[in-house]
Amino acid sequence: MADTQRTRAQILTLFADNVTGDISAQDLRDYVVTMMEQEFANAGDFWNQPSPTYLTTNLSGKGWKIYNQTVDSAVSHGTVLYLTGSGTWKKANASGANSQPGIAISLSAYALGASDATLLRRGLIFDSAWTWASGGLMYLDSQAAKGLMTQAIPSHAQILGIAETGGKIRFEPSWVVIR
Repeated sequence: MADTQRTRAQILTLFADNVTGDISAQDLRDYVVTMMEQEFANAGDFWNQPSPTYLTTNLSGKGWKIYNQTVDSAVSHGTVLYLTGSGTWKKANASGANSQPGIAISLSAYALGASDATLLRRGLIFDSAWTWASGGLMYLDSQAAKGLMTQAIPSHAQILGIAETGGKIRFEPSWVVIR
C-alpha cells in the first residue's frame, strides 16, 4: 500500500487512545510521511546535511528554516540578516559583526516590516545568477547595512559558508571567525 499524507485531524483521530490496538504499520508509515517536511524528501536527508544534488529549484533553500519572521527593511533573496534585540531581522555587515548574533539568510524578497519572512539559519541556498568560485569561502561583506556576501576577505572577516557549484552556497554561519 502506498504511503498517504493525511491531515492533522485524520492523524489525531487515527491515534486517539488506541485501546483496541488497531494502528497498523501502514498507519505509522502514513504518520511519518505526514509529519516529515519536504526538506526530507530525498534519501538520507533526515540524517545528513542537504545535498546540492537535490537542490534544483532556483531561488530556494534547504536546511534549518525559520518561518514567520519580521524584517526591519526591504530584503531580497540571499540577503544576510542578523537578529536584533527586539526580535526582528536587519541587514548584516562585517564591520558590525561583533554585535550581530543570530545570522540568517532570506529565502525570498520581503517588504519593509514583513512578518512572514522565511529565513535559512543553516543549509543550502541556490540562486542560478550567483557565479561564486566553487569551493571558496563566503564572507559577510563590510558594506554598511547591505546584507551582502563576498569572497573577498573584508577587514572584519565573518565566514558565512562555502560556495558549491552552480550558484549554490552551503550556508554555515556558525563557522564564525572574526579577526
